[in-house]
Amino acid sequence: MPTNSASSAALPPPSAVRGLLVWHQGALGDLLLAGPAFQALRRRYSRSRLAAVGHPGRWALYAPTLGLDEIYDGGDALWGALYTGDGPLPPALAERLAGVDLALIFTPREDPAFLARMGESDRRAALWAPSFPETGSESVAALQARRLALLGLPYVPAPLRLTLDAAAQAEARALLAGDGPWLAVAPGSGNPLKNWPLSHYFEVSRALAWEFKLSVVWCAGPAEHAWLPYLAGLAAAQGHVLAAGFPLPILAALLSRCRLYLGGDSGLTHLAAAAGAGRVLALFGPTSPAVWAPLGDRVTVLQAPCELAPCAMGRQITCDRARCLEALPAETVYEAARTLLKRG
Repeated sequence: MPTNSASSAALPPPSAVRGLLVWHQGALGDLLLAGPAFQALRRRYSRSRLAAVGHPGRWALYAPTLGLDEIYDGGDALWGALYTGDGPLPPALAERLAGVDLALIFTPREDPAFLARMGESDRRAALWAPSFPETGSESVAALQARRLALLGLPYVPAPLRLTLDAAAQAEARALLAGDGPWLAVAPGSGNPLKNWPLSHYFEVSRALAWEFKLSVVWCAGPAEHAWLPYLAGLAAAQGHVLAAGFPLPILAALLSRCRLYLGGDSGLTHLAAAAGAGRVLALFGPTSPAVWAPLGDRVTVLQAPCELAPCAMGRQITCDRARCLEALPAETVYEAARTLLKRG
């Protein structure tokens, strides 16, 4: 089954797909934003073997939810032959793809040469879907739903809710064994221009913990490595918990136990929403929540008070500092969080 152009492509019927491969090498937030698309594909191909290619630690979050049979590291040199157009595929790669009848490639732009290499088989279809919009104000979920509808799979995007790993849930219970309820605070992101001042996070979390008798867990990912000594000292001094360096399934289970999550436009904010945190308060500055915010009625977005916000062009943030988020008062965030906590 040869690969088709974007305009004429169509998904094969479920009966023709023994093996489905989904390729998505995006960051954590991008991967979770694609959840509704992944679930729509899984519903259509419910009896197919499902393999994922990308960051194994991130894709592990989907293993129970999608029933993944294989997770392959997208950084493996084996995949390199897909980026060249010379000669047949290496035997090891051809063997890995032997059972794949359909490959869905999620990337920012369509790459016809890559799709042609992936589809080098009489029966394998290789089709493209956008991993995120490079321009415009359409949400990631809507963009992907529109693309899959063109391929013959109409669906209405619904908020992603991950099925949590049982062992990870047990570890999370042990980590948060103290008195609750819990407030999760994730001050970082992959771009410092998307970060609300750390001092404001501390001020708001301290006030909320006192008023609502909350225990606090600070969450940090690889991007916050430089902050870890400070966060560790802060957590120790205040009797808080620091969750840093945990596998994502454990972090998801931990966030699911929190009454409120407070963070910015980051992968951890998407994880909190998908894991089922009681309430999620997401602080947005230069990026557009219409495009990048998690779906769901338990997610509340505060946009920084700047007449230019959101100002990012796609993923490009041109500001030299986070002026918009610096202008978001701690009192405003505190009052929004109080309102959410009172709702329960």
